[in-house]
Amino acid sequence: MAGAAGGTAGVAAGGTAGVAAGTGAGLPGPAPDCPAQVGIAAPASTPWAQQVLGFPAVWDLTRGGGVTVAVIDSGVDANPQFGDRVILGPDLAGAGPGDPGDSSGPGGPGGPGGPGGSSGTGDSSGTGGPGASADADADCVGHGTSVAGLIAAAPMAGISFAGVAPAATILSIKISDSDAFADDVTPVAIRDAVELGANVINLSLASTADTAALRSAVDFALSRNVVVVAAAGNDEQSGTGPFYPAAYPGVLSVGAVQPDGSLASFSDTRTPVSVTAPGVNITSAYPGTFPDAYDPGDNGTSFAAAFVSGVVALVRSYYPGLDEAQVVARIEATADGPAGPGTGHGLVNPVQAVTAVLPAARVSSASGSAPGGHPAHVAITRGAPPDRSARIVSLVVSAGSFGILIVLLAAATLTSAARRRPGPGEADRGPLPHWDVGSGPRSRRNPGEGEFQDRIG
Repeated sequence: MAGAAGGTAGVAAGGTAGVAAGTGAGLPGPAPDCPAQVGIAAPASTPWAQQVLGFPAVWDLTRGGGVTVAVIDSGVDANPQFGDRVILGPDLAGAGPGDPGDSSGPGGPGGPGGPGGSSGTGDSSGTGGPGASADADADCVGHGTSVAGLIAAAPMAGISFAGVAPAATILSIKISDSDAFADDVTPVAIRDAVELGANVINLSLASTADTAALRSAVDFALSRNVVVVAAAGNDEQSGTGPFYPAAYPGVLSVGAVQPDGSLASFSDTRTPVSVTAPGVNITSAYPGTFPDAYDPGDNGTSFAAAFVSGVVALVRSYYPGLDEAQVVARIEATADGPAGPGTGHGLVNPVQAVTAVLPAARVSSASGSAPGGHPAHVAITRGAPPDRSARIVSLVVSAGSFGILIVLLAAATLTSAARRRPGPGEADRGPLPHWDVGSGPRSRRNPGEGEFQDRIG
């Protein structure tokens, strides 16, 4: 494989023996114009998506410990909810067509160097753009930080938000400082993630280009027992799917639903969908100075994919003997059931994915125990698929078998432009940047570029 950008010592041709990278203690923070607008305080109430999915009900069984989830994205900024569980992998943001993973730069994962062959950390002209004076690893868009938060942010006193797998480790592989990236960078990042020991790869990105390099990289990951999770993609006026890598066989492809349980209007229906997850008005971590380090208005299949990557981490931690195909099959089999085109097997069900009893053929053990030593038959038996839409609109529901009463938020109205809401007495500073703006054609997107799958409106 090509060497990783930034002179990565641990990612060389032919692979690496392990991860040699900085951890969350050295994660970058916000800098002027990186991103242009920083986060705000988390909402006082538990976000609707966390309430509907109910994943804290399985934290006594598994929190995703021992699982590394690679986030191939815009980088990950510091947040105390990450603790020391973020590894800074190679920075490929400077790589462009014909230059995937230039290893000439002085830095390594977590180190002080720049992004290898790039002369700047901003726009593609090499003169620097937003964040040109910031830490080379900084998330100048906010997308990667939000995705990582949904996967692995740990619960914290006084903060309403938490991720799905709060003991999982995040491996951040940065591929862009802007709203688009060269298609030939993604395959390099996937291969780097595999060689650096990822058990799960989250790809909250999409391209209409079906390339041999991307297909080969995905096949390589699957052959190495890595679960690949990808956003199904967002439709817009400039085109629709199928989107890649979500459309490739073996990939756990994720569509987005809104608070009433229906498929989000932007969630692509031409890409084959495995399961869905919340993707409208999503709260997550965002670059900023804690506690003003959250965004309560994320929208897109990007964030739906992140929830599912967190569920994969829970399953891989609890059932370490399952291979990648068995993990995908378990998550599909335990979803809530299809609800029309673009919904696949339905809304992901974290509690059932961890605890449900599946047919013996899907338990890879002749002794009656599931891989990892857990009993094949556990206390929670899967009955008829629950009516999750009723669960969403009801005022009070029971979470799993634990009988925890959860008061649901009223369905939030999807606004057309603002990811950030101004606080009391604060002027509206305008919308936070989105990598996939849904208002009109993406004239800035060029052939050979992919995009991250979040959107507004």
